[in-house]
Amino acid sequence: MSIVLASVALLVLPACDPGTISIPGDDDTGRPPRDTDTVSDTDTDTGEPVDTDTPEDTDVEVIDDTGEDTDTTDDTPPELDDDAIYEAFFDPAVIQTIDITLSDVAINQLNVDGREYVEGSVTINGEAFDSVGVRLKGSSTYQDLDCGDGYCKAGFKIKLNEYVEDQRLGNLERVTLNNMTSDYTQSKEIIIYQLLQEKSQLASRANYARVTLNGQAWGLYLNLETADDRWLRRRFDDPTGNFFGTASSYGDFYGPYLDTGWVPKSGDGDKSQIEAVTAVLDTYAGDFFAELGPVINTDQWLEYWSWCAATGNYDGYPFTINDVLIYADPADDKRFVFAPWGTDETWDEVQYSGRNWNVVTSRLGYACLADPLCVSALKTQIDLAVTEYESMDVLGIAQAAWDLSEADVQTDPKRPFTPDYVWYYRDYYEGVIPVYGDYVRAQVGL
Repeated sequence: MSIVLASVALLVLPACDPGTISIPGDDDTGRPPRDTDTVSDTDTDTGEPVDTDTPEDTDVEVIDDTGEDTDTTDDTPPELDDDAIYEAFFDPAVIQTIDITLSDVAINQLNVDGREYVEGSVTINGEAFDSVGVRLKGSSTYQDLDCGDGYCKAGFKIKLNEYVEDQRLGNLERVTLNNMTSDYTQSKEIIIYQLLQEKSQLASRANYARVTLNGQAWGLYLNLETADDRWLRRRFDDPTGNFFGTASSYGDFYGPYLDTGWVPKSGDGDKSQIEAVTAVLDTYAGDFFAELGPVINTDQWLEYWSWCAATGNYDGYPFTINDVLIYADPADDKRFVFAPWGTDETWDEVQYSGRNWNVVTSRLGYACLADPLCVSALKTQIDLAVTEYESMDVLGIAQAAWDLSEADVQTDPKRPFTPDYVWYYRDYYEGVIPVYGDYVRAQVGL
């Protein structure tokens, strides 16, 4: 008998008595109070920050990378130089400087349709690039360039080779700048991506950037490594496969999501492997490893899930059906591997959000939790990830990011939260981060 798996409801498995994290706060629960002096993502009546449960960036952008290098010039810098430029551009200890220049016409175009690239120029750490593509980004965090309403800390995507073939910064063709308007600490993605990188997990690189627009300061941004063919080349022996992210309408291995739920990031856009996973789930009989092993890398899937649990990153697949990258690796029979995307709601706690390691809305999540062997393997993998987490100086990573960004948080002219609000939440997580491993173990019953 097959088990019907549809993305329609929450599945909560019994667990041990939930552990809690007791950090002093301004109310009886220990949860930090909300700051009403915010500039974005707020309720217009109460001024309270709103958790819209939508992805940080679900821009529907089909990246026209085929995975094959089509460069026609021979004057590209040596690979060693490219690597050095890449490492410097994502060095977590250095704040990048990015100056964007746009004409009034281009600004007006972006205010009308910010998803379409307009022509501008950019200077990155003193290196000038003319005729680049610039557009706005974000979903719940989307803001335009019209500051008349007080909400104008737009996120940006810059495509260096939109108008000039082969124009790059080293081997980088795209720059992604998140406005961090959903992160009260202005630091979570910096910390988590660095943590995952140090543990050789499949994740992007990230650091801070100071951004100006037409000479005017626009404040502190997250400089996030763009998910494209260049991203693949740094992580896979064969980067020519199909690479997808979830769209604004979300994505899962379910018929209705096939056309609209998955956006190509690199490759030829062939979704046959997504269809293959969907077909298995349509007739799933409860043996996760035997049935799904031929179409997804089940070991990597459990490792991916375990690190989401170890860091409390529940705002993404498999807990929700968004904020994930999937790659059909040609070197592994096109089996899918998974990478996080949007880690701005990490160190989540079930007593505040209702989210937990075994609360899912995705078909692959359901499938694993319906198989006792998969649940047992998942718990073992979570135990390993938590042990790895506890072996790291995560608080040291956090404090380095906080020290580096302190002055910019105070002087950011378009800051989404007051400095006192940011300090409050940083103080809160200063208490949470060292004990989060214990919290996860209590939740999972380890």
